[in-house]
Amino acid sequence: MKYPARTIAAVAVVIVGLASIDQFLARTEMAEVRNSADRSWRQGSLLLRQGHADAALDALRNAHSLARDNVTYELDMIAALVALGNTDEADPLMEEVLQRKPNDGAANLAAARLKVKEGAVKDAEAFYHRAIFGDWTGDTAARRRDARFELVQLLADRNSHQEMLAELISLEAEADTGNDPLRLRIAHLFLVADAPSRAASAYRSLIEKNPDDAEAYEGLGEAEMRLGRYPAARAAFVQVSYRDRSRSVAPRLILLNEVIQLDPTPRRLPTAEKYQRSVRILALAKGDLEGLLAQHQGSATAQTGLLLKYATDLLASKPHSITNELAEQNLDLAEKIWKERVALFGVSTEPGEEALRLTMEHLAS
Repeated sequence: MKYPARTIAAVAVVIVGLASIDQFLARTEMAEVRNSADRSWRQGSLLLRQGHADAALDALRNAHSLARDNVTYELDMIAALVALGNTDEADPLMEEVLQRKPNDGAANLAAARLKVKEGAVKDAEAFYHRAIFGDWTGDTAARRRDARFELVQLLADRNSHQEMLAELISLEAEADTGNDPLRLRIAHLFLVADAPSRAASAYRSLIEKNPDDAEAYEGLGEAEMRLGRYPAARAAFVQVSYRDRSRSVAPRLILLNEVIQLDPTPRRLPTAEKYQRSVRILALAKGDLEGLLAQHQGSATAQTGLLLKYATDLLASKPHSITNELAEQNLDLAEKIWKERVALFGVSTEPGEEALRLTMEHLAS
């Protein structure tokens, strides 16, 4: 049976129309799914930023289930799982993301945080480096810098000073010379990394650019103290007090005055003054150890008794002439007593003992 051409054309029009409707409905449905996923992700990511990982996880699960190809949704879901300590669920999701985007900076940063949570620090360091050199969207330099700072903090928490220093040197080399807050942050971290010489240099550069930078002067003072350059440290803290009276540096200045008055090492110090300072240092070291022994009965050793007796005899002696050798004898005994004190009781952080501690550390350097 033959159909008229007009009928065939009408049927074709209907078929095309129905197909168009199907495509429209499919596109509408897909758009609704995407919108629903985006709403869930926005809600979840906001809760996550606010520190509510538990509440965020349900919304992020929903976003991920609706759009499994969206890496951003998946990474935020992993972040919520890591925050909740659910690393067993996060691990396979992380592997899936890295298989799809092995060079993605954000993915490698998430992997680093996951490894930190699992206590796999060496693996975390490797992922941090991949994040630093990975691909990023937006401000690539800022993202890489933030990842490196996060690695620096991890190393600081573990007292891995050498590795930390290497990262800070890279940060300093890459830092914009006009970004003073960033350079100040790096200078502070040099102190944390036990690199006072580099810290002092960084602070001086900031001061050369801005002579009224009280925070840089304060940091310089701390760096100079670590280096045992006490007059220079005092000069830096004096500059802080001139420029910003809200910064309380008076305790530092008092401490430095004590240490400077005790310091027996200045090159042009008269022999008589060096000897008098050595006597004060020996008396302080002896008194410090005796005070601790009185608080901790039974802590004394045979060596302790011999050192204290020798110190008592030396302090009671009245030499006919003052010589450099006598001063060195006092200082040598004071160092031995200090080492005994540290071996028995550790290094004190009490304010009243800080001048003695700094002096003894300076003599031992």
